[in-house]
Amino acid sequence: MKLSKRLQAICDLINENSNIIDVGSDHAFLDIYLNKYKNCHCLAIDKSPFCTKTAKTNAEKYKANIQAITNNGLENIQLKDEIIVISGMGTHSIIKILNMDITNDLILSSHTNVDLLKEFLKTKNYYIYKEVFIEDGKTYNIIYAKNKGGQYEI
Repeated sequence: MKLSKRLQAICDLINENSNIIDVGSDHAFLDIYLNKYKNCHCLAIDKSPFCTKTAKTNAEKYKANIQAITNNGLENIQLKDEIIVISGMGTHSIIKILNMDITNDLILSSHTNVDLLKEFLKTKNYYIYKEVFIEDGKTYNIIYAKNKGGQYEI
């Protein structure tokens, strides 16, 4: 299974045996790869029932042990120590999903207005732990953010 450069860059930020919640998972290739090659436990979430069905079909095809559900972002999801991945949507959608009381590590890749996303993270007491730029037909900005009670500046 070969991933796009953007999805591979996200995978490279994630340690083995991590717990992942992938919001806007679409086809769940990220989750399948993380489960198969990094032994991660993954919850693939998409608001589209078609995408959820596709994710489950892909998981069966690649013999990956992931969970895929249809849900509106993180609504009614009990958060623990998971890394939350949100990639492939705009900043306003990401902010809407994350506009709740969370402290989880975040891996975010917005297609729009990254500066606004960084300002939002600052208001939520996050700092940028790592930032990666990937060229894959266009430039993608991938942010790994951690919550540290506001002691770091973005």
